[in-house]
Amino acid sequence: MRILTIAVVALTAAAATTAAFAAEGRLSDSQFIKASHCRGLAAGEAAAKFDALLKGQKRGRADHVVEKANIARGDGARLARTDAAAAEARLAGDCARF
Repeated sequence: MRILTIAVVALTAAAATTAAFAAEGRLSDSQFIKASHCRGLAAGEAAAKFDALLKGQKRGRADHVVEKANIARGDGARLARTDAAAAEARLAGDCARF
């Protein structure tokens, strides 16, 4: 019975830690890459907002995720240079949740 109580307490503590981590607003790797793409699309104040978000979220990311995010940012910037209307529409649609 005592072992069961210890196990329940340990699982509860682990769940609380996980919930606290999720409450901080940590983006998943795919969300991080998507936000980086949105940064490439953005300009002005929106770009500063994405810069702050990405800076806070970069810590602890695997190198390959950061590399994919850099590629996505370049793709977004390229789209913004070649088709401003499409970039603006995507920024208002897909990127609005960030």
